[in-house]
Amino acid sequence: MSLRSDVASSRASSFRVLQVLLPLSLLLAMMVPPTIGKSKRNVGKAKAISVDYKKYIELRCKCVKTISSIHPSNIQSLKVISPGPHCPKVEVIANLKNGKELCLDPDAPKIKRIVQKIVERDGSAA
Repeated sequence: MSLRSDVASSRASSFRVLQVLLPLSLLLAMMVPPTIGKSKRNVGKAKAISVDYKKYIELRCKCVKTISSIHPSNIQSLKVISPGPHCPKVEVIANLKNGKELCLDPDAPKIKRIVQKIVERDGSAA
């Protein structure tokens, strides 16, 4: 009789553990964000997630690799980002006429001259 009672008590304790683990695992599964593939039915969802993703990408430096020389005629516009909590350094991003974006080295003498000329040109037009 004691063998049956031991088996019954171990089954009961196993059942109690499962009663706790099942809701806990469901809760954890709900906390993990789902991954969305590139299917046609998920296009709207992917756009919504990309908007949320942009909020978090701004929390770090945008320019990892910079170039120190570019011909000014290739530049359509410049964006200068001041240092802040997202990045401790000045970032200069050039939008080129072919649609690409390049990060420029703000400490390079040639880039400093280009930025100064564009700022003077835009300032005189205003």
